[in-house]
This record gives sequence, C-alpha cells and structure tokens, in this order.
Amino acid sequence: MKALHFGAGKIGRGFIGDLLYESGYETTFVDVNQVLNDELNQYHNYYLYVIEEQYKRKEIRHVSALSPVSQSEEVTVAMMEADLVTTAVLADNFPKIAVNLAKGLRARRKEGKEKINLIPCENALLCGDLLKTEILKTGILTEEELEEAASIPNTAVDRMVFGTTKDGRDGIDIGKDYELVIEKDKLRQPNEKPLKGATYTDNLQKYLERKLYVINGGHAWSGYIAHNMGYEIIQDYFADPKNIQMTKDVMTEIAALLEKKHGFSHTEMADYIEFAVNRFLTPGVVDTVSRISRAPIRKLGANDRLVGPAMQCAKAGLPNNMMLKGIAAAFLFDVKEDEQSVELLAYVRKHGIEAAITYYTAIPSDTDSFEEILNNYRELKELKH
Repeated sequence: MKALHFGAGKIGRGFIGDLLYESGYETTFVDVNQVLNDELNQYHNYYLYVIEEQYKRKEIRHVSALSPVSQSEEVTVAMMEADLVTTAVLADNFPKIAVNLAKGLRARRKEGKEKINLIPCENALLCGDLLKTEILKTGILTEEELEEAASIPNTAVDRMVFGTTKDGRDGIDIGKDYELVIEKDKLRQPNEKPLKGATYTDNLQKYLERKLYVINGGHAWSGYIAHNMGYEIIQDYFADPKNIQMTKDVMTEIAALLEKKHGFSHTEMADYIEFAVNRFLTPGVVDTVSRISRAPIRKLGANDRLVGPAMQCAKAGLPNNMMLKGIAAAFLFDVKEDEQSVELLAYVRKHGIEAAITYYTAIPSDTDSFEEILNNYRELKELKH
C-alpha cells in the first residue's frame, strides 16, 4: 500500500508517519524542506526516539520525499498511485497545499480512480472542513467533483514530539502515548480503518472537548497558578507532589462534566487524566510558565478551556471550585512580553476586576461562580509572589 503525506515536520514524521508505517504503507512525504527531502531520499528511513523508554530508537522505513514546488507533477503522479492521503502541515498552511491536492484529485477522477480518503491530521477545530474549503477555493474542482474524488473527515490529534539530532541524523523525540480520532461517518466507507492505532468515532465533539478541557485546560490552569506562586519553569511547579495533586483535582472536576455530558466512563477519564499528567511530567522536557499561560484573553473566552467547562459544571450542578480558582489566577498573569496580558491588566486597572470578569468571561455578576472568582482573585492577589 502507498500513502502520500503532506508535511514532513515533527508531527508529520513523529506521529502520522509512524502510524502509516505501522499500518503497512510505503510513505512519500511532500515537504518544502529540500535538505530533509534529500536525506529521506538518500536513506529511505528516519529515526524516532521514545522518551519514556530511555529514548529507545525506532526506525521508520520505506519512505521517500517530493517537493510540492519543484516536483508538483511528481506529486500529482504520487496522488494517482496512493491508497491514502494525509496531512500534517498546520491548518494555516492549507492554502499552500490546496492546489497540489486539487490537481491530484482532478487527475484521479480523469483516470477513473476510486474515491480516496484524504485525512488531515491537524491541531485545529474541524480541520477536514477547513481543508475542503481551501481545495474548493482553487477553482480546480467543483464541490460535487471534490465529493466524488475524496472523503475528508475531521480529526483530533495529540502527541508530544520534539525535534532532535541523534546518530548524525535529523530525528524526532516522541511521547509513547498519543491520540488520533477520526470521524468514521465521513470516511469513504464508515467501517474501514485506514490507519492502525487511530480511534474512529461518530461523535468527534466529545473527544475535541476532552482534549481542550482536560489537557489544554489543565495545562493552562497549572500555568496561571504556577505564575501566581512565582514559578518560571512549569517542571519546577510539577516537582512538588502537592501541585501535581492540585492539577489532578481540577482535571477531575472537568472529568465529571465529560462523564455526565458525553458518557465517558469514570475509568476512561481517570486513565486520560494520568495520560495528561504524564505528558506534563515527561522527563527532559523544559517549558516556561509564560509560554503555557500566554494569550490569557483567548483562554478566558466563554467557550474556551477554562470558562467553558466551569460554567457547564455550574449549570449541571457539578463542583467547579478549582476551575474558578484558575480563572481568577488568569487575571493576575503579568508578563509584559505578552500583549494579551498587558491588555487584560490594563482593563482591570481602568475598570476594576468586577467589570473585567464579566467583560472577558461573559459570566454574569449575579452568579455564585462570579462571586467565587472574585473572592479567589482577592486571595490570590494577597499571596502573589
């Protein structure tokens, strides 16, 4: 079997390329990095290093590479021959690959090739729908022609990957655990499983919310609390078992919501919390509190990782005390290099914290949650390092 994969970066090789290899595909990468392409074409392999297994080396074989710029015709031919097409280019780069994809799909239709699964593996909400839009913008295919040529599901992706140089080669350090969730009803055939190791679902939203609320929310919460405690490196915060427990406690609040809302079992959510925390504790990884906590205005949005689950818990009659503490801490995030931090604190100084809470979170001032955020803010401000 042959796969064509757009994007030979860390996620492309470290995650999707790994799954393609384990699924039995010979993979041709499409990337603009000619140095990397030359290396893949010289050796026809690359190496991954599993962090939790003392950086044990894993060889990914049967690979080659093409340039979408200088070898566009070869890319079209490769699409003609492919059994599966995938992407990991960052959704912002969809416009850059849309023409190559559209030309390849048009050529497949012209030759009477069967419909193909085109699976974008991007950390973006509804990435499949976004990719469809960009392909149609090229004008090369009509909506009907695109529908006949390719099945493009939405997905959710999650894996730790870090670039590295080992054994004299460009390699990637990877986390052992990962998640790739694919909308099965938008595949060519709902019962097929083109990638081993992926989860296939007819309810992608629950997996998107689980990642956003538990992993992204738990990480952001930890960042704001750690900042208030005076930590600059998040691993220093997690070096204290009491802090790890606090992060688990806020994730447990979120888990109760997802169990009630989406039907995840308690065991599933407990395992997912361990998966998330183990990511935060990955040995050898150093991350700053300011990076984790950046863009506080976006993260305080009514439907985002902190306020979203907190208010849904309030509505469902579930505890949200820990989440509200993290929301309060976000209003104390003071990093002058962060434009949103500067804007947020300026608004608080000018209008007061009461007005700021409602303005940025949309939480009404006559609610218990509002009062608790306000009380937490005052207490945290007194304790701030």
